[in-house]
Amino acid sequence: MINAIIGDIVSVTETSVVLRCNDIEYNLNVSAQTSSRLSNLKGEERVGVRLLTTLVHREDSMTLFAFIDEAEREAFKQLQTVSGIGSKQALKILSGISVKHLAEALDSGNVKLLSTIPGIGPKTGQKMILTLRNVLVLEDEKMPASASSKRTSLKMWGDILDALVEMGYDRRRVEDVVEKLVTEEKEKLSALSHHETEEYLFRSAIVALG
Repeated sequence: MINAIIGDIVSVTETSVVLRCNDIEYNLNVSAQTSSRLSNLKGEERVGVRLLTTLVHREDSMTLFAFIDEAEREAFKQLQTVSGIGSKQALKILSGISVKHLAEALDSGNVKLLSTIPGIGPKTGQKMILTLRNVLVLEDEKMPASASSKRTSLKMWGDILDALVEMGYDRRRVEDVVEKLVTEEKEKLSALSHHETEEYLFRSAIVALG
């Protein structure tokens, strides 16, 4: 697998970048957002550029996709786990919304925002939420360690969070309550199976939420 290509930018369009590496020039498919960031590079900044890559092999073609960072590449991969979304559609989605805002829209169930992405209707937006909510998790480099740990622990209890939100509770409040229960009842929960823990957290969260 080609993990990344390091080279000099020859040209950039809205959908592709040509990168020269030694005596070879690579034509890489990119999102509009990656294209914009590469277009803003000037002078020496365009030399020795590192782009992460994913090779998509079909019966009739081999296409190399490039990404500005790991978050974008991971989003590209995860989007293709949604029924009906292929590599080209995934790249179009990443052209229409930043990875950060995509993750926020998925976690909050914001079908309206997802439907504003070109080529994405309400039905596809709903499928994206069902498949990727609490899956596409971004670790903000500036996020305190405690906050990062919270996101990781909450990811384990995604089904509980979704069930409580569907009952009408506010997601942020649900996350705070579940996180508090997991922390305070750590010793008790360690003696339970995963299923028993889910049942206990669900019942306790309802009581705490009032």
